[in-house]
Amino acid sequence: MKRLSLLIGLVAIVATVGAKTPPEISDDRTVCGQLEKAVRRVISIPDIEGYKTLKCDFHMHTVFADAHVSPAGRVREAWQDGLDVIAMSEHIAVHKSPGIKLKDYNIPINQAVKEGKKWGFLVVPAVEITRTKPFGHMNALFIKDPNVFEETRYKVDENGKLLRDKDGNRIPNPTEMDDFRKAEEQGCFMLWNHPGWPDKKSTLYPLQKQLIKEGRIHAVELFNGSEWYPKVLDWFDEYKLPMMANSDIHDTSRFMYGNQIRPMTLVFAKEYTLESLREALFAGRMLAFFEGKLAGEQKYISQLIDASLKVQVVDEKKGVIVVTNISDIPFQTLFGERMIPVLFRPHSAIRITVPKGTELDFINCYVGRQTLKKEIW
Repeated sequence: MKRLSLLIGLVAIVATVGAKTPPEISDDRTVCGQLEKAVRRVISIPDIEGYKTLKCDFHMHTVFADAHVSPAGRVREAWQDGLDVIAMSEHIAVHKSPGIKLKDYNIPINQAVKEGKKWGFLVVPAVEITRTKPFGHMNALFIKDPNVFEETRYKVDENGKLLRDKDGNRIPNPTEMDDFRKAEEQGCFMLWNHPGWPDKKSTLYPLQKQLIKEGRIHAVELFNGSEWYPKVLDWFDEYKLPMMANSDIHDTSRFMYGNQIRPMTLVFAKEYTLESLREALFAGRMLAFFEGKLAGEQKYISQLIDASLKVQVVDEKKGVIVVTNISDIPFQTLFGERMIPVLFRPHSAIRITVPKGTELDFINCYVGRQTLKKEIW
């Protein structure tokens, strides 16, 4: 009995010595262990056949230009927001943060890439060629040397003073096409940003029209920040120009979007690598997802609907079915003589009567100006 008691005592001592030190508890400093510092939002958007669905934001800014968050901070908040990919796309020649003068555009890219590796998160090297209309703003994705672009956005005299026209407007420095070609020489994916900003007119200028026809602009933002540009849907109809939804974020994501799912571009890639992402973008396998809307090529929207909506047939003769939406995408539909949309809410099921073979109009899914129509059973 004494031996047993001694053995139990030794085991207790060993267990005590080997135990982890509990959180510090004292009147001077007590660790609040219940506060969770790194919680990632899980956004449910299913893969489609043959591809992984990557949730991406290809347009954002940091303290190195005119925003309020560091490059590492952008990675962390995007990871927490449930994204899979971001592009670090700092402005060329915009330096508005007091005390910060960016002389090497590799700095924000390298900081974001380094942070991304800590979280297993993809960061696309990029810059935003920031000019006035009609050229506007263009993101060069997959940039290799971000320091080749012109820093002087406007014409200056020999003393460096800005030159102005007769109306007092600054005169653009006509170097944007040289910069565009420098990006092309590096094999960049060229994204035309916010065509409806800053004059509130989504104008398809002859310059962009020619570049689109030549296949030199690869995508355009349908959604940017907190606004979208319906005219871009017409350009999709005419040119099949892929559309993106990006944040162009300057403030914190929490300040911009609260608890909402932030805008994103859904890219259908073979693997979770930069090489596969690049291949998918140049192949045009993407959809814009924003404010509960989808926009893009019909086959990708259709496949995403098929992967998201699961149909259980209750009474085939009467057309009674239960539709379960396993995704975070709300699908609004009209069919038959209905005037009020039927909503397939995220992570919910609804029992409805839809005769087999009925075509549903998914009124929040845009294939250009038309909405997608398809059967679900």
